[in-house]
Amino acid sequence: MGNHSGSGEGQDSDVTHRGIVSAMIERYRHLLPAYRRPPDPAFVRTVLATVSIVRSLVLSARFGGWFLVARGTRLKIGPGSKVTFTPGSFLFVGFRLHTPTPTAIHLGRRATLSIEGTVEFNRGVRVFVHDDAVLEIHSGTRIGDYSTLTCWDHITFGGNGGLSWYCNVMDTPLHVLVVDGVKKPLTAPVVFGSEVMVGSYVTVLAGVTLGDGAVVAAGSIVTKDVPPRSLVAGNPARVLSSDVEWLP
Repeated sequence: MGNHSGSGEGQDSDVTHRGIVSAMIERYRHLLPAYRRPPDPAFVRTVLATVSIVRSLVLSARFGGWFLVARGTRLKIGPGSKVTFTPGSFLFVGFRLHTPTPTAIHLGRRATLSIEGTVEFNRGVRVFVHDDAVLEIHSGTRIGDYSTLTCWDHITFGGNGGLSWYCNVMDTPLHVLVVDGVKKPLTAPVVFGSEVMVGSYVTVLAGVTLGDGAVVAAGSIVTKDVPPRSLVAGNPARVLSSDVEWLP
């Protein structure tokens, strides 16, 4: 009987905690980041339970935006590098607990991570922004578990979309390629339009632009531009449909 009573008390405590958090969300909804949909109470509870309070306060004060990091997040911010926020923007790092691996962000010398609106890096994400490079991410973008962003020049995410798990986006092959005696550029910008959705295990290579509303099927390797509202798949990715729409 004692065990049954203890279990009930734990359940009652959990229900009470969830009720308090839900009430806080409603009371302070106007202060919460702007999502495409209302904020998920479960996600808010996760943030409240796992946020590194001191690091988040220091980073937010240093860069002038809401920079919220989960406990265990690995950050290396090089000399002269910066994280810029438009007013009212939020950067959530490492809070969706689908994997035990922490998120890691490495900014080189004079690198820039630009945040507009609400942006999420899930757990296990790796972000590398090289010296003088710019990674620009707009509101509603979520980078899925174990995905890697390698920015040697300039990568832009247009907002209201993102990457599924185990994706790889790079604006450089990291080595100079010589074809028929001609050197290929070491870097070329990558641009994601708005509302672009990328499936799991996708690789997006340097110099690619993905048009607004494009969808990339899982396992694809994107080597050239993707037209707006197109579905592409394969290695190399090819257009399968030219009038698609994905729903959140």
